[in-house]
Amino acid sequence: MIGTLDYAKAASVLSVVYAGANVYPLWARFEDVRRKAVQFAVIAAGAGGSGRLRFIRALFYLIAPLVYLWTLMESGLPVVFLAVAGAKFWVSSLLGLRTEQRLMRGEEYRMRDHVFSRLDALANVLLALGAILLVFRRWT
Repeated sequence: MIGTLDYAKAASVLSVVYAGANVYPLWARFEDVRRKAVQFAVIAAGAGGSGRLRFIRALFYLIAPLVYLWTLMESGLPVVFLAVAGAKFWVSSLLGLRTEQRLMRGEEYRMRDHVFSRLDALANVLLALGAILLVFRRWT
């Protein structure tokens, strides 16, 4: 049977991965991201409404955040932290989907998108660090 300590270990590992995945947006230059946004729009337009595209979007905007949130919850972290994390994931999903939709309509990646992306990445890193600290505080 999986216990709270096992979930705490999984949450710690996922937190490190989550923080690491958010380092690039913190330091990425606007023009580099703009080029990647154009590539995304071309690939997404080619995929249309394919099942694969829907699955990938569901994975990144729904499944992965829920799995991460579940491990945090089962680790015994404070409800307030979990509520903030859930709200943060919700806002990130809304902003990400909005940007994706604009790009798929042929609009350009804007400086405003870049600023939001950096703020979101910073919030993600802080959330992951907070989760790690809370897990360690609870289990040490």
